[in-house]
Amino acid sequence: MWGKDETLSELRGKTVLIVGLGDIGMEAARLANCFGARILAIARSKKKKPAFVSELRTASYLDVLLPKSDIVVICLPHTNDTHHLFDKTKFALMKSTAILMNIGRGGIIHEKELIDALRRKQIAGAALDVTEQEPLSANSPLWDMENVIITPHHSGLSEKYMDRAVDLFCENLKLFLKGKKLRTEVDKKRGY
Repeated sequence: MWGKDETLSELRGKTVLIVGLGDIGMEAARLANCFGARILAIARSKKKKPAFVSELRTASYLDVLLPKSDIVVICLPHTNDTHHLFDKTKFALMKSTAILMNIGRGGIIHEKELIDALRRKQIAGAALDVTEQEPLSANSPLWDMENVIITPHHSGLSEKYMDRAVDLFCENLKLFLKGKKLRTEVDKKRGY
């Protein structure tokens, strides 16, 4: 017999905080907005606010935006500045109904403190495409937690991924041959 699962939720009407408004964060924000979510975003530096973002702030406002957010999506690189950025102090600021998603890098979340926050229901759940140690240890409690979804660090993988990668490579090669800045150039000082 079919039963109704009335615990399911949707993005419409939710507030989604995108932490890291680079290419991936920008696309996550755009898509969440298409589903009716209100978008808040954190960017490393001031930039023009996209039309689909309600509020754009710099990193110094993270603690202000966390309590307003139903879903927090981490799209950051792992650097000295972002290492364990999400720890017990950040989890304490979040709503008890909030979901934390990490599609950036595993080291941004202090995993032991996340496990504690999830066990104590300080936050409602987590969706992790990345973990501090990859592959995630078979002994990690995250595997058995009902409020956690784990994917194997390939959330962006699809049948069209390589087509886009080849297009980007060709675009960068043309720019390189013209002596221009590459679209995806790594800044060694920043570490990404």
